[in-house]
Amino acid sequence: MNIRLIPIQIFCIAFLGLISASLSAQEVRSYNGFGNNIDNPHYGTVRSPLSRLAPIAFEDGYASPAATERANPRQISNVLFDQPDGKADEDKRSDYIWVFGQFLDHDITLIPFDDNEPINIEVPPCDEMFDPNCDGIAQIPMSRSIILEGTGTGEGNPRLFPNQITHWLDGSGVYGSTEEHANWLRTFQGGKMKVSSGDLLPFNTIDGEFNSPIDPNAPHMDNMNPLSTRLFVAGDPRINENPNLMSMHTLFVREHNRLCDELILQHPDWSDEELFQHARRIVIGQIQNITNHEWLPAIGIELDPYAGYQPDVRPEVSVEFASAAFRMGHTLVSSRIIRMDDHCDPMPSGDMDLRSGFFNPRPLIMEEGIEPFLKGMSAQIQQFFDCKLVDDLRNFLFMAPEAGLGMDLASININRAREMGVPDFNTIRESIGLERIVDFEDICQNDNFNEDMKNLYGSVDNIDPWVGFLAEDKMPEMLFGRTVAEIIKEQFQRLRDADRFYFEIDPGLTPQEVEEIKNTRMADIVLRNTDINLMQENVFFAAPECDMTKIDLARINLEMKIYPNPTVDYFNLALYGTSEQEIEYEISSSAGQVMESGQMSLTPGMNPFSMALRRNWPTGTYIIKVMSRNGDINSGRILKVENK
Repeated sequence: MNIRLIPIQIFCIAFLGLISASLSAQEVRSYNGFGNNIDNPHYGTVRSPLSRLAPIAFEDGYASPAATERANPRQISNVLFDQPDGKADEDKRSDYIWVFGQFLDHDITLIPFDDNEPINIEVPPCDEMFDPNCDGIAQIPMSRSIILEGTGTGEGNPRLFPNQITHWLDGSGVYGSTEEHANWLRTFQGGKMKVSSGDLLPFNTIDGEFNSPIDPNAPHMDNMNPLSTRLFVAGDPRINENPNLMSMHTLFVREHNRLCDELILQHPDWSDEELFQHARRIVIGQIQNITNHEWLPAIGIELDPYAGYQPDVRPEVSVEFASAAFRMGHTLVSSRIIRMDDHCDPMPSGDMDLRSGFFNPRPLIMEEGIEPFLKGMSAQIQQFFDCKLVDDLRNFLFMAPEAGLGMDLASININRAREMGVPDFNTIRESIGLERIVDFEDICQNDNFNEDMKNLYGSVDNIDPWVGFLAEDKMPEMLFGRTVAEIIKEQFQRLRDADRFYFEIDPGLTPQEVEEIKNTRMADIVLRNTDINLMQENVFFAAPECDMTKIDLARINLEMKIYPNPTVDYFNLALYGTSEQEIEYEISSSAGQVMESGQMSLTPGMNPFSMALRRNWPTGTYIIKVMSRNGDINSGRILKVENK
């Protein structure tokens, strides 16, 4: 299908410094994407705006958020996206799908937020998680996306959203999108990149080690955890969002350094710069090859046969892709991060909650490095693609340890598309050449869900794009429905066809190196650069030797849910047991003082308990920990608040 890009206004970008060689003689791709297209050197560059597939839908035509008449995003989230029970992917795709997908997303799009333009989401009164006291004033904090300077001023001049990294699939998540950023990551010895102890990524310190003083010149890394000041540094600022993502970034830095060791033996006369740039070429080629020939087919997308470089094709990422379609991975995430050894046995430290890993690099330092995470990702079946998000993302997103509740990613996704002027689901379908949906039943064959959708939206022409994308029935042998499939295929095909440095035609690579890249799979990258010796050939499908199918992923022994939270003096604890058993529990203060302990009896299935936080206990965060005799452990945080 040929999807037509809606033209956007012409812009220009000023670059400082001199270009020492003509663009036609440029031998390596620039860090900022400039010059990939010789005739149009600004295509795909840093700060070039996102494109559009569908008409602009700002309410005033140029700036104000779309769809202000639609239901409240948190209300939609509560009705459609609450996930009390998990469901595993029917095709047994592994967590590598969503982790590598996040790695790719951070390679091609970054639209920061403007803290001076809040667009907070009002929380419906008496929301179980965010307004348990029925104050009616709670909000989920959110800011609008930054815009290209001079846009959004009036009719005919709508807001444009500048990508802060290159649009190209060019390994910018590994190397950065500016020369200054790339230089900080380099050792300038033997072409290699910096690492810290344990062959981990460098920290934002003067020598890259965890215990050293902070380097004021280190590249900015995002951090929503006030208790973590020392962060891993990578090519993309979002590296520290979760341990699985940290592990993926670490893996490709190790591969770069491994390639440098090989190249220096083959070319002992090469300079540091030659070694670095050639290893960079190969790593970028590996990422492109894994994306197009392994990851995309695993989710059901086959690109058209490659016909060579097409300079008339534009690479820019579309707003619809960035704000909605490629956020599809959020529904695939499990609340538990599995950690296991090479033989698929649990690590002594056990598994961890996703929410405990937000902006927290310590598990990679204090535990066993990246191997337990990479192995666990290969064994755990991802969540089913649907309109459901685990609590870690829907209620505890980026919750700092001991800091109470977090945010709601479902609400944010819905509101993000609105504030970026993205039209409704049906308009997007029509814009990319698909037929409009007439009835809710045409989207999803689930009567109860359709009734909820109808009550929220009233008309099929009013559905938020991200909601429609996730609700749409799956296509045969695909992860998702047709609309998402068309948008994702179109985007990655343009990124490939518009790239003058795409690895299959990169003149800097020998035919033998191109063939080696084509034969490199994600599993090869893992095995080459870790202590893991046992890995399935296709890591994007869960390992058969790690028989996870016997475990219902949402029914792991001692799986827990706590509500209401925050609370004044009582809470309900729902615990899932796999057998009849006695368990011990203890409630501790944030300082570690055990406030109460005891025993509970579990039967197979979900077990509800009503528990109390004593009135004489001070307000603040408490930890409840449950332990079985066979070693199963789980814990959760409870926020005790004043009775207003």
